[in-house]
Amino acid sequence: MRKALVVLLAAALFANFAEGLYTPVYAVYVEKVGGNLADAGLSWSVNLIVFGLVAMFFSHVESGSRAKLGYLVAGYSLSALATALFIAVSEPWMLYAVQLLRGISWAMLSPVWDSFFSLFIDKREATVEWGYYEGGWSIAMGLGSAIGGILVNSLGFVPMFILSAVVNALSAVLVVLFRSELSISYR
Repeated sequence: MRKALVVLLAAALFANFAEGLYTPVYAVYVEKVGGNLADAGLSWSVNLIVFGLVAMFFSHVESGSRAKLGYLVAGYSLSALATALFIAVSEPWMLYAVQLLRGISWAMLSPVWDSFFSLFIDKREATVEWGYYEGGWSIAMGLGSAIGGILVNSLGFVPMFILSAVVNALSAVLVVLFRSELSISYR
């Protein structure tokens, strides 16, 4: 497996772990800040719908850009910031704003991440390498979910959101540290 693919996988798995930390406890958090289950579902849908719509836009912008790594770093960084902003949420409407930012962050990084992964994949081992991503994604989310639930139960939401933001930021750091491996084909 190429080093670039290992870097991409590690960054994605850190981000998936970070998201897994709060995914299963999100509805409880929404109620804690004064929202209800409808707010949990609707605010999460804002994230996903914004992600879908904006990803289609960013895919066109990123396709013609020579700054593809910048979108990857910016997306992971914005995701870390948005996750940290959950700490400041005190009213349900703020959840929607944070989820909007999360949707934009994933829209920035997903199309370019997918293009890098496709570029660096060994075509003879494509099924295996995609299997590492798919299996790793599920394991990372699963571990994050288990740790997040335990952490929230023991220490509360703030430490969990801090950990999630830090781990998300590590994804951006990995891309920056190994940018030479990822930028070869776009020079």
